[in-house]
Amino acid sequence: MADKVIEDIVRLLAILGGIIAIIEAIVTVIGVRIYRTFYYHWILGIFALIFAILVLLATFRPDNPIPYHWIILIIFGILLIVCGSLIGGVLVLVGGILKLIFELI
Repeated sequence: MADKVIEDIVRLLAILGGIIAIIEAIVTVIGVRIYRTFYYHWILGIFALIFAILVLLATFRPDNPIPYHWIILIIFGILLIVCGSLIGGVLVLVGGILKLIFELI
């Protein structure tokens, strides 16, 4: 019973993190169009958008495009944080660490 609750919490954190990361990536790309000074933000925004979509695909369709595993969530969480999607990346990272902790117990 407790494993199902933890799995639902991890899935919810991954979904929320992916959605927030998509919003942050879109805002980053739109913000670059306004200022037009730093183009590397544009590239990081596109990478963050790709990683956020991959997180959502792993969450909604596990093992079809990419596996739904704690190591995948941790890697995508770190990559989202590096690409500038801080809140979404932290949510995905916390979900991956939570899944790791309760898998080891």
